[in-house]
Amino acid sequence: MKAIDIKTFIRIVYLLIIIWCLILFFISKTDKKVFIFVDNKVIITDYVKDKILADILTDRDITLNPEDIVSDSLNKPVLPGQKINITRVTVKKGKEKIETEFRPLWKKIYKKNLRKVELQKGIVKTIDRDYTHFFYNGKFDRAVFDRERIISKTFYRLLLLTDDNKIEKIYDLSKAKRMKMVATAYYPGDPLAWKDGTVTFLGRKMQRGIIAVDPKVIPLKTRLYVSGYGYGYAGDTGSAIKGNRIDLGVNNAEEEKSWMFREVTVYILEKSDTY
Repeated sequence: MKAIDIKTFIRIVYLLIIIWCLILFFISKTDKKVFIFVDNKVIITDYVKDKILADILTDRDITLNPEDIVSDSLNKPVLPGQKINITRVTVKKGKEKIETEFRPLWKKIYKKNLRKVELQKGIVKTIDRDYTHFFYNGKFDRAVFDRERIISKTFYRLLLLTDDNKIEKIYDLSKAKRMKMVATAYYPGDPLAWKDGTVTFLGRKMQRGIIAVDPKVIPLKTRLYVSGYGYGYAGDTGSAIKGNRIDLGVNNAEEEKSWMFREVTVYILEKSDTY
């Protein structure tokens, strides 16, 4: 039994010696090679004493781009077993424009003209910049912003609200068509109004917010916003309302007097069958 154990031991020792020799052989061979890691592969080349890295890359048809990163000096001789990493760097330049959300600086709710609306004055910033994106071996690494310009725009917008203050529609007044017009006013029961002054040309109830227009200039059933007056609806006409004239529906004869031939800015919002 003991003799068998000794034989087994000797065999194991011989096997370890053989493995160790193979390892030494592999190491000796490896020391005579140079390993280049590039383009997701390993290029193995023979070590040549005093040969610089630049010449080795030329021999192996490995072309470097100006932005590529090499882990070792191109002008120094390589060492046996040396591992060289080449990182491919791609540079992409571009432009981008980012607009921030509207930030209200001031706002107020009005209820006196046909429906509940909210007038807001706010600011939007536009960031216009040039950038350079760097990709390492095809993967995004970082962004560098070369130029940045911030433009701030302050403007008014009108929000149509439901009775429970939910937003139904938003109008950017800076983008709406606008017209300079001369305004007068009339009220329910005004003796100078169409018929008895209580029903509009469209057959609707005459009230504050109804605006008489020249349909050739402003189509009937158009939602409007009038500076100093508020939200309105082109829902009536008048024999004296021609060209750049409008007649604003107000509450009474006293209020009418304050609107005698005043110059206003009219913002054309959109046509709608409803207020």
